[in-house]
Amino acid sequence: MQPAFADAPRANRLLAALPRAERLRLEPFLEPVDLEYRQVVTKAEAPIKYALFLHDAVTSTVTELPEGEIVEVGLMGAEGLAGHGLLFGPQPSTTTVIVQIPGRASRMRATDFLREVVDHNGESFRVLLRYANAFTGMIAQIAACNASHTVEQRFARWLLLVHDRVGRDGFPLTHEFAALLLGVRRAGVTEVANRLRAAGAIEYRAGDMRVRDRHELERVACGCYEAITRLMELPFVKS
Repeated sequence: MQPAFADAPRANRLLAALPRAERLRLEPFLEPVDLEYRQVVTKAEAPIKYALFLHDAVTSTVTELPEGEIVEVGLMGAEGLAGHGLLFGPQPSTTTVIVQIPGRASRMRATDFLREVVDHNGESFRVLLRYANAFTGMIAQIAACNASHTVEQRFARWLLLVHDRVGRDGFPLTHEFAALLLGVRRAGVTEVANRLRAAGAIEYRAGDMRVRDRHELERVACGCYEAITRLMELPFVKS
């Protein structure tokens, strides 16, 4: 089950879902930016400076364990908004968001977002609240997945979600970064990556991941992939 945006141009779907008049109203406050690999766009316990509407970049939302390790609890691409905590007012971020795949985004200063989206309380606020609700569901699903499913299932699920969002078969990925986000040892990622490569699902060399057989990845992945995909379509369902 591939989401609708997987084959679409890399326009941000939340902005595209707004009525034309609302998009034009917000346009003067949006600034195009390039996001770099591993760039921190929001940091836990720090003020959120910008709302970021992603285009072809992919970000990981992570949380830190008491022991100092970090684990991914959510990710977003062209369907997403980094910094959506601003929807609930000018407060510190509860999570850290880092760039997983570099690319483009449109950013809005927090002060502009609070005034033009939250205080305006119009259609953009309602669309983004639906997204925030769906993203909360994704966090819950990933938490359950991390607790219940094998590393191989979780890695396949993760690769499918990233593949959907980058819109191409090849993307940069190191085993170290994958291990960090999945909360496992690097050796565990290497082991499952070797099995997926032997099955013809992926090709991997020198930090470059390439999806070769998506159907094989879907066979290996747990049902959490489809559950998350359905959740992230909810903001775009016409009521």
